[in-house]
Amino acid sequence: MQDTISTYNGWSDRETWLASLWLTNDQGSYALLREAIRSGDSDFARADWLERELRDQLDDEAGNASMWSDLLSTAFYRINWVEVIEHNRD
Repeated sequence: MQDTISTYNGWSDRETWLASLWLTNDQGSYALLREAIRSGDSDFARADWLERELRDQLDDEAGNASMWSDLLSTAFYRINWVEVIEHNRD
């Protein structure tokens, strides 16, 4: 049996890397990320705020139950939001 590497490009997983990539490559998303970094008093609180904001967007976009919305939601819930905040805090 082959061991699976659980990191991706220095991030905890591909989903987290992709979330950070997209959040820093779009002006509106970057503004949301900067707002998250300014909110809350801990990285956990900031990450929780960002996740809630983006989950609301996901719910609006994915809407109806389907295989695609389930797959998208699964990937979304794998994101390490604290890592996204920590990496982009500076």
